[in-house]
Amino acid sequence: MYYAPKHSPARKRHPLRGRFAGVALAASSTIATGVIMSPPAEAARNVWDVVATCESGGNWKINTGNGYYGGLQFSRATWAFFGGKRHAVRPDQASRLRQIMIARRTLAAQGPGAWPVCGRRAGLTISNGGAIGPVTVSRSRTRAAVAVRGQLLVDGQMGPRTVHALQRWTGTTPNGVFRARTVKALQRTVGVIPDGRLGSRTIRALQSTINAPRDGAKKLNLATVVRLQKYLNRH
Repeated sequence: MYYAPKHSPARKRHPLRGRFAGVALAASSTIATGVIMSPPAEAARNVWDVVATCESGGNWKINTGNGYYGGLQFSRATWAFFGGKRHAVRPDQASRLRQIMIARRTLAAQGPGAWPVCGRRAGLTISNGGAIGPVTVSRSRTRAAVAVRGQLLVDGQMGPRTVHALQRWTGTTPNGVFRARTVKALQRTVGVIPDGRLGSRTIRALQSTINAPRDGAKKLNLATVVRLQKYLNRH
């Protein structure tokens, strides 16, 4: 496209010149990005930006220490399971396009429910998210179990989504933050004195309630959180 000043005759464009210009533009775009995006992948980028704005304020490098990383707030287990570690150890260390690629694989396996709040707000679907799949889970990787649509990923991490589900189960305000108020609600649910301190007595009562092994833990360890996530997915 070119600009013709007012009152001047329109210039005649040479068809070959325009064709060469288009080829040069496409080539320069490929060199700049290093990736040739297919039409579905290009369209998917827009909805993922909306999801990221909701999840992380659009900060693709964010790491707040809450167990979730990058623009789309992956757990490290999910990132590794869908091949993210080929590109970076953690999601926040990978480029935006790499995070979107792993998100598309996650979407194929888990559906939009992998982002239960922000996916819904963004109108995320299998189609507009450019899902890449299907994903086949090998027996050797069953530890990184893939949650069904709308459920928690069973990864043993007490992240915001697990806390949110725990808060719904215990009847307190679901804000995704695990603090004294949530601990008290949990203690009331499992039948111990609600003092807001998460100690061995509360852990033992929780393990009994969710049918987890009583291992004498004084805090929420990996095995207990895994069992809790499975329990919450059923309740």
